[in-house]
Amino acid sequence: MRLAILGNGVLANLAALYLRKSTPADTEITIVGPAERGKLPRVGESLIEISTRFLEEQLGLGQYLRKNHNPKFALTYYFKLDLDDPEDRTYSIHCNERAPDNHPSLDGWEGPMARPPAWLINREVFDRDMKQLVTDEPGIERIEGVAKDIEVDREGGHTVTIAEPDGEKRTLEADWVIDVTGRARFLAKRFGLVEKPKTGQRNCFWFHVKDFDPELLTALDALGPQPPAEGEDYHYDRYFTTHHFMGRGNWIWLIPVKGEDGKDHMSVGLTSRPDIYPHEVRSIEQFLEHVSTEHPVVADLVRSGTVEDTSILGNYRYFAKQAYSPDRWCILGDAAYALDPLFSNGLAFGTIQIEQIGEMIRRDCAGELTDKLISDMDKAVWAPVIASQNTITEWYSSMDDPYLSALRLNWIEIAYFYMLLPMVVNRCHYDPKRMGLWRIMQSSAPPFEVPPQLIEARKHFDRVTPDHFIYRGKEKVNLRALEEVDNLGAIRSQIVEGSQLRQRYAEDSLAQLEQAAQAVA
Repeated sequence: MRLAILGNGVLANLAALYLRKSTPADTEITIVGPAERGKLPRVGESLIEISTRFLEEQLGLGQYLRKNHNPKFALTYYFKLDLDDPEDRTYSIHCNERAPDNHPSLDGWEGPMARPPAWLINREVFDRDMKQLVTDEPGIERIEGVAKDIEVDREGGHTVTIAEPDGEKRTLEADWVIDVTGRARFLAKRFGLVEKPKTGQRNCFWFHVKDFDPELLTALDALGPQPPAEGEDYHYDRYFTTHHFMGRGNWIWLIPVKGEDGKDHMSVGLTSRPDIYPHEVRSIEQFLEHVSTEHPVVADLVRSGTVEDTSILGNYRYFAKQAYSPDRWCILGDAAYALDPLFSNGLAFGTIQIEQIGEMIRRDCAGELTDKLISDMDKAVWAPVIASQNTITEWYSSMDDPYLSALRLNWIEIAYFYMLLPMVVNRCHYDPKRMGLWRIMQSSAPPFEVPPQLIEARKHFDRVTPDHFIYRGKEKVNLRALEEVDNLGAIRSQIVEGSQLRQRYAEDSLAQLEQAAQAVA
């Protein structure tokens, strides 16, 4: 079997490493891509359990991550009670207060817990190191150049035309072509598959800061439970999380990553819906001007350090109509979709795809691949992508409302820990014997959407107060989420438990609103 992987970004290299380890030894794997990325922006510095599990368990990178990158203990969300008052720094802060309890220990790890649930990665370092691993891996050939054309032949093999750096052209024959060309979208453009939403677009501006004062992150009035203290179960330093500050039609991330100079560098970015957020943010000056009015704590941290670089993407959302074809081609990662980074799921969805592609190729090698399975895989990959992105798009209209944002966050995270994560851990996204359960992601009731009655209840009070919030930092984290099981019944029981937890959360939220209303009366 001959595999051509088009692209030289991080997913292309991760796919090559995985396919080399998981396909027959006589499989020929060739990566086609330019030697350098040039000035193409990198985004995606926060891993979640799905991407971490893939890197550690499938590729054996646990020790590499421990030695070279910062731990990530949780997601932390900051919902400001009064966005219109720059002087008011009162935030309802929601974060995970525990992790699944079946994390195996990590040799050499000396921090809290047996090991971090995930990692905060320096993408420049990580991407470079993954490329080097591919170079060092026997059985992977690399061609320096750019794919310019393709002749599709399902039975006889595809022919890819490659432009080399000296201007010469060469061809490559392959049974499977995997497009990981990122925003170049080689196959999607060639086959007319690109769809760009006319509404709900996104703009993103981000940069890195060095020599900043990390103590400024705590210069606010925090509502809600603090992480467990030292000596308590699941103790951690909240600094080592992905920080999300929610605003009016926008949100800001802060991610502390380990610099090559041995110091932490803070990744800072603002993502917005331009049809809701009226401001143009294309420079540090514009960023500070507009962010200072909503989140002075963020502006103060940026001003305390030195900005190293800036990147920008405008109106960047798109989707391909298809990711996998019976003609033996695949479109992976940014070549297929451009995601909102709110839940750090870009690399996670990419690794889900890599495992799906590996399953299709293994079955093809064994003569067991069917067109139906390819179609099922295509539906399977789009289900969580579309569901999560639609939910986030809808969220922007009420992102400035701390109560509704807290509702959405808890609802989504319960679905993640009790539904999506256990199913991925147990191969429901690619094992034909288990994919039937994955169809819950394709149901008519979107798994991440908050029930209308909870949204409607918000209309019954004017101003959000501390009494309106319910915190679910412990309960929303499924302790069994990483458990590998032998039967689907054990996974179903976790999904049912999550559904019951969300029902109780809905009931408790409505009761809390009633109590708050009575207190005012």
